[in-house]
Amino acid sequence: MVTQTPTEWYSKKQATMETATYRSELVAARTCMEKVIDLHLTLHYLGVPIQAKSYVFGDNKTVLESGTRPQSKLHKRHTTLSFHQVREAIVAKIIGFYHIIREINPTDIFSKHWGYTQVWTMLQPLLLWQGDTLSITKG
Repeated sequence: MVTQTPTEWYSKKQATMETATYRSELVAARTCMEKVIDLHLTLHYLGVPIQAKSYVFGDNKTVLESGTRPQSKLHKRHTTLSFHQVREAIVAKIIGFYHIIREINPTDIFSKHWGYTQVWTMLQPLLLWQGDTLSITKG
């Protein structure tokens, strides 16, 4: 989201088969980090100043905690590459990696089966922002 406006929603079957949720979440975090850097560059080329790091949320606490510990043990090469790319973006303050509980995670809207009443509270702020997005200040 850029100034409370959804700009991109990315969902794709992953190119690698993972046997653990940790590794698949780490690959997803790397893909997200790449999208954030691409958006930063696009905005920079358009003359929009980037004043702060981008917020990346995940619901897998193990992935989030290992992103802050550089001594984590990894066994597969592509997992190691994903880990170090995400870790580098965190250290460079391009992204901040934060935990979000599953019950309020808006990305689950399109990945799980929900009823209208369960989804509406998460969907409403994304679609119906009340106010002037130009007056949003850095948090």
